[in-house]
Amino acid sequence: MLNLLKPLGGSGMKKLLLAGLMATSTLWGVELTLQKAVDIAIKDNLQLKAERYKVLEKYYEYRAAKGFLFPQISASYFFSRTNQPPYSIMFRMNTHSLQFPQPSSMTVGGLAQAFMAMQDYFNNPGSNQLYDLKFSLQVPIWMGGKVRNMIRGKYLEWKAQDLLAGRKTEEVAYNVADTFLKTLYAKAAVRATETALKDVEHHLKVVQKMYKVGMALYSDLLRVKVYYETVKAKYIEAKNHLYVAKKALAFLLNKNWSPEDISVKGRMFCPSPVKVEGHLSELYTWAINARKDLLALKEGISAVKYYKKATWGNYLPDFVAFAQYDLYDNNRVGNFIANSYMVGVGFQWKLFDGLNAFNKVRMLKEKERELQTTLDFARKGIKFQLSKAFKDYETAYAQLVEAETEIKQAEESLKIVEARYKQGLARIVDLLDVQSQLDMARFDRVKALYNCNKAYLDLYNTAGKILEVVK
Repeated sequence: MLNLLKPLGGSGMKKLLLAGLMATSTLWGVELTLQKAVDIAIKDNLQLKAERYKVLEKYYEYRAAKGFLFPQISASYFFSRTNQPPYSIMFRMNTHSLQFPQPSSMTVGGLAQAFMAMQDYFNNPGSNQLYDLKFSLQVPIWMGGKVRNMIRGKYLEWKAQDLLAGRKTEEVAYNVADTFLKTLYAKAAVRATETALKDVEHHLKVVQKMYKVGMALYSDLLRVKVYYETVKAKYIEAKNHLYVAKKALAFLLNKNWSPEDISVKGRMFCPSPVKVEGHLSELYTWAINARKDLLALKEGISAVKYYKKATWGNYLPDFVAFAQYDLYDNNRVGNFIANSYMVGVGFQWKLFDGLNAFNKVRMLKEKERELQTTLDFARKGIKFQLSKAFKDYETAYAQLVEAETEIKQAEESLKIVEARYKQGLARIVDLLDVQSQLDMARFDRVKALYNCNKAYLDLYNTAGKILEVVK
């Protein structure tokens, strides 16, 4: 049974108590309680799966940003061939195979010829080739705070997305609970129409007997038959609503269940608003300080602050250390005959960037103001929504009480008019009018019961406590 009982349990929040078995799949179909329906939705709902993927996106974005703290190692292997003098000579120098023309004698004329030959060699050394296997290492020493502040901002974005996913879970739980209540509402409406059909069938039998003995007009019999068809149409409408509600429930749970195979177990019950009102202050406090979407906004504001710090870091120098190791050959792959290395430490300082970082910081300041304004608006909006939700609950509960009273009065009226009709002291129109009032009161009660339960869910969903209500 589905009962909305004590507003707050030992943990400080009320529970939506569910009696009966958990959802079980049998040869004849699926039985669902509200708690099991919510559990299945949290696991399998497609919207929540998409939200979890968003959280993972932010997580790996954060992990990617952390990679800038680690040394950057790379390897490359190139083959080059050229006749450009500087590179051709450099290729020979890298493989330690550079040879200048040798003077034929130590005479002045021989030295002159040697210098002329060297000049010709530098201008036209011919073509040469090089195989170069290079390993590079770059180590960040200090990056002006850019990297660490950026990483912190990405971390807070990840946490904010996780909080938004939590709020989405609450919204899906609310939608499942509302759809579950609609299914119970539709079931109750079917039962109400079935009761109405039985009542009309009873009236029809009475009128038929009275018509046979000449105590009722044929027009009376026709009126009852017309009313019977009207109630029958309502019955078909109620069954179709039940079918659609079950279909919607299966959709939210991401299941391919047929509506005919789904059986929902539960009973709608609304506690007095007096019991709920005693915990409104706690709901207000929780909603303002701990609702997940508001916490996500706070994390977003903190992330923007770190991004501002990271952007200001663009005006500070970057200090790095680097190392490079090369293996060379000029004949074939993998036959290295020479090597070289280079290590160093340096910094670079961007002294002017066209005010790019400055304007980006100004943009981030406006973003921070935007998020803070959104947060302030959301807090005020939640306070208003909580007040409205509680008043709606009071209204729905009053309508439920009114419907209960109307049913009792209509039942008593029906007994009196039916007895008078049998004695010939009332018309069939009077009887059907009272029956119609009773049927309407029954439908009003079912609708009021659903509205009361939905208003209850709205109240706790607005406060961010829906999971403690439905589970």
